[in-house]
Amino acid sequence: MSLYERDYMREEQPSLMDRLRRVQAFQWFFWANIGVFFVQWVLLAENRPGREFLPEGGVSIKALTEGKVWTPFTYMFVHGSVGHILLNMIMLWFAGRRVQDLYGPRHFTLIYILSGLAGAALQLTTASLTSQGDAYLLGASASIMGLLLAYAVAMPEEEIYLLVMFIVPVRFRLWTLARVLLVFNLALGLLDLLNALPSWLAGGGAPVAYLAHFAGAIAGWHYARTLGYGEMPQGKSLPFKAARRKAVAATVRRRPAVELDEDAMRQQASRSSPATDLMRDEVDPILDKINDHGFHSLTDDERRVLERASRKIQGTGR
Repeated sequence: MSLYERDYMREEQPSLMDRLRRVQAFQWFFWANIGVFFVQWVLLAENRPGREFLPEGGVSIKALTEGKVWTPFTYMFVHGSVGHILLNMIMLWFAGRRVQDLYGPRHFTLIYILSGLAGAALQLTTASLTSQGDAYLLGASASIMGLLLAYAVAMPEEEIYLLVMFIVPVRFRLWTLARVLLVFNLALGLLDLLNALPSWLAGGGAPVAYLAHFAGAIAGWHYARTLGYGEMPQGKSLPFKAARRKAVAATVRRRPAVELDEDAMRQQASRSSPATDLMRDEVDPILDKINDHGFHSLTDDERRVLERASRKIQGTGR
């Protein structure tokens, strides 16, 4: 019997609960959207003629006045058509994974929920002033716009390719794309309020909630700014200062996220040895740069230094 065949050398198979704990927030939200869509369209709609019905869980002024106070949360997982959820899940897959890598699962969850709530609040407020006061709001679009803006604030120079007319690949800076989407949704939302929106942009039988998209995007942008990403005009007096000091340090593309604890890094750097003296000389200026200019201002080399320092502190570095 070889050494690795002995009982005490065999690795225990993880239990179902252990596997569930390893599932990240992005995966929970992604599959929750798909699962809810399956339930609403396959199970709930199968006996309805033409499969045309109002999905349960949408939010509206009427639903809130009827006491359905859970709908501002449930609407983020309910979609009106196959095309609706397909587009949203593509965007969630694109932006959601990167936001989780950059900010961590807790901040991913908060951005998703707070952006969705902001989108519902603005859309319902403005809808009450128009003929759309009885319309239901459905979908994860506002939440996903918040994730996209949070991603763009953290990595503004990252370049992506989009297929224009689904044929021609065009390269965009991420922050440029984010600004275009902001202006686009705000402009069309205001036109919708004035009943001046062209019919081909109105969404037909299912009006597009442009202002919900805009509000969700602003919420994601603001959340990212409070964590120290982007230029911070308010300096260090932020309500999220404690969270900022624990912001996730995203290093280079496809590398695992590293928790950046400035206090622990400074304490480690203060210990006397040639190696720690070098770490202190390298790390302290970078931490000061983050405080002054935000995480996005770091170069790739500086991010690698932080990753190496963080792993050294955690006992996993070399």
